[in-house]
Amino acid sequence: MPFEHPIVTEGADASVVRRVETDIIIPGSAHTELWVHPELVSQRENPRICEVRARQTDRHGRDQHTVSHYFRTEDDFRTLYPIDTPALPDWKFTALRREDIAEASAAGVRLPADASWSWYMNYLHLDADTILQPFYTRNGGDCRAVGTLVARLEGERAVLLHVSNAQTNHHKRGFLEPHIAAQGGRHFMTVRAEDGCGYVMTSDDGGRCWDAPVPWTWDDGEVVAMDTTMTRLLAPADSLVLVYTRIKDDNREYFRSRTPLHCADVDPVTLRIRRATERIIVPNRSTSTGRGALSLGNFWVWPVDTDRSYVVTGEWPRDGRPENGDIWLAKIFW
Repeated sequence: MPFEHPIVTEGADASVVRRVETDIIIPGSAHTELWVHPELVSQRENPRICEVRARQTDRHGRDQHTVSHYFRTEDDFRTLYPIDTPALPDWKFTALRREDIAEASAAGVRLPADASWSWYMNYLHLDADTILQPFYTRNGGDCRAVGTLVARLEGERAVLLHVSNAQTNHHKRGFLEPHIAAQGGRHFMTVRAEDGCGYVMTSDDGGRCWDAPVPWTWDDGEVVAMDTTMTRLLAPADSLVLVYTRIKDDNREYFRSRTPLHCADVDPVTLRIRRATERIIVPNRSTSTGRGALSLGNFWVWPVDTDRSYVVTGEWPRDGRPENGDIWLAKIFW
């Protein structure tokens, strides 16, 4: 489906977001199975070339993914066609697995015995050969904690160099779905929690030590109400932007209030969200059955080049209904 007639949203005054263009790239009517959790990577040398992955899953929200479907565009989504095998190298490190990591036994660097990963974790290059990657650990407790590892890429392996401290939230499952970004010599990690808000934490030493997490708040100090939903960070030049869903007056009856999808500028010093810059980047839509909007809370962000970043998300019924949601792409121009 060509990206020809997008919804265009202008950024706020003084916002780093200049414009957002949003359109459907894979309609739910194009396939019979339910496809969710879309992801996207681009070719670093030619960002007009991108690949998209969608995961086939059950219709009751149990995250039981079975098949991955891949697509490719070579003209920045004017056309999109299915492929059997992904070709872009960045797929490998959208999430490291334990079997990808060689522990540096001579240096005594070890991962926690219960270290684990899930899909939708990102990584960052600290330099050409060194990456920073989040991971989970229980840290001796019942709740999930999050930390980061530093590893050096050597061929097909990543040699472990450092393991950070772990931070958690002692409410239900703890911290979930960490996402990291770098800006101004600092690193930032945003995480999902289950106590009515999301959290952010910072590192001033390249992800080797993380400060105590604080809730996401508006610029007046009010906590942003969130219902156990993921958040993600983008870091265009000298700026920080959060992509998120939140509880609003018109979405409380929808699954975890995960629609619509927003972005807003973040003050990288105070870590507060500038409320006036909030923009809807993927809309809240009613469905053909009249049963309300579809969840947009599982999404992926990707910095394409210095002028733009892409956000991809799929509408997910999560209640057994037979209809499929559409997969959307939001192009954010800086």
